[in-house]
Amino acid sequence: MNNSTEILFYIGQVISGLATFIILIAAIILFIKKKTIATWIILIGYLLVVLTYISGLLISIYAGRKSVETLLIAQGVSNITQSLSYLIFATGLIILVITEFSKKKP
Repeated sequence: MNNSTEILFYIGQVISGLATFIILIAAIILFIKKKTIATWIILIGYLLVVLTYISGLLISIYAGRKSVETLLIAQGVSNITQSLSYLIFATGLIILVITEFSKKKP
């Protein structure tokens, strides 16, 4: 990999990390303003997203030192756990949307 390719990957990671952090802040603010089961699920789901994001980066660094096969297995497991975290977050979000926008306004 040459320097320009590495820079592209670093830029992508920085943007992804920034977006992850912004959504986490939004989930915390939402939870503080409105404590419902939906916002609990959103917050827990996104905390898990952040944890799996950080652990995925660290595991990739560690597994990359072992072998390509170890790296691929680690990335596969990391992708599955992060996807499950996003599923929890999305479930909370859909519950919030359904409960908030299905209320009849007087």
